[in-house]
Amino acid sequence: MAKRLSESGRAEAVLDLGTGNSDEELPPAFRNPNQETCLWIGSPVYVDHPVPPIETFISRLPQSNGWRAVPFVTWGGVTSGTALYEMAQGLIRKGCALIGAAKVIAVHSSLWRTPHPPGEGHPDEADDRAVLKLVDRVESKLSCPPPQGLSIEVLNYQPQALKEEARRSSITSAKQVLPELRVEVDKCVQCGECAEKCPAKAITLDPFPQVGEDCFICLKCVRECPEEAFPFDTHAIEERLRGMAARINERPLTQIFY
Repeated sequence: MAKRLSESGRAEAVLDLGTGNSDEELPPAFRNPNQETCLWIGSPVYVDHPVPPIETFISRLPQSNGWRAVPFVTWGGVTSGTALYEMAQGLIRKGCALIGAAKVIAVHSSLWRTPHPPGEGHPDEADDRAVLKLVDRVESKLSCPPPQGLSIEVLNYQPQALKEEARRSSITSAKQVLPELRVEVDKCVQCGECAEKCPAKAITLDPFPQVGEDCFICLKCVRECPEEAFPFDTHAIEERLRGMAARINERPLTQIFY
C-alpha cells in the first residue's frame, strides 16, 4: 500500500503497531491531522475482533476535522468476524470519513505448525491485485475532492447469527479454553526476546518470562522463542477451528470496499 501511494507521488509514513508502539507518542502525521490526511490502518482478526493494540491506537487518535481513513483486516480463513466494522466505528467516532476498506485472507496465525492450515497459500497474487486496486481507487478519490465516502453499513456484512457470536466472543473467553502460556524454565535462557517482540508488551522477566493480562494470545512468543521454551499444542485448537471454518464458509475470501 505504502509503495503504491509513494509511486503515485503521495507522501507516506509507516508505523508498525506490531512492535508495541500503540502506547507511545503519536507521530506528527497523526497528532495534527487535516483534510489532506488519509490513515490506512490494519489489524489481524483475533476472536472476531481487532487486536487490542489497534483498538488502543484508534482510541488515542485526536479528534479529526474530516480526515480520511481506510481500515483493513487480515483473517485466517475461519471468520473475519466484526473486526472491520468495529474499526470503522472507532474511526467515525474520531471524526474520520471512510473512503475505502478491505478484508484480506491469510494463513491462520495459530496453526503455523499445521499441514494445510486454513488460508493456506494466501495472500496470493490475486489478493495483492485486489489490494492494489483498492489503493488506486482511493488515490483516485483523493485526487478529486471532495472524495466520495463509503457507507459503514457495507462493512456490517456478517449474517445476524455470526454477529451475535462475535458479540459474545472475546480474548478473555478464548483464554478460558486455550492452553495457558507458561515458560518451561529448564529450557529458558532468559534472553528476553519474547518480551522484546511481544506486540502487547505483556511479558516481563521475573527472572523468567511472566505472561500478563494484556496478552491477546497472538503466540508470537511461542513462534519466536529460539529455545522453544513456550510449549503450545496447536493440535488442541486445530479441529475446533477447522470445524468453525467449514460451518461459516465465509465468502469472498478477500474483498475490497470503496
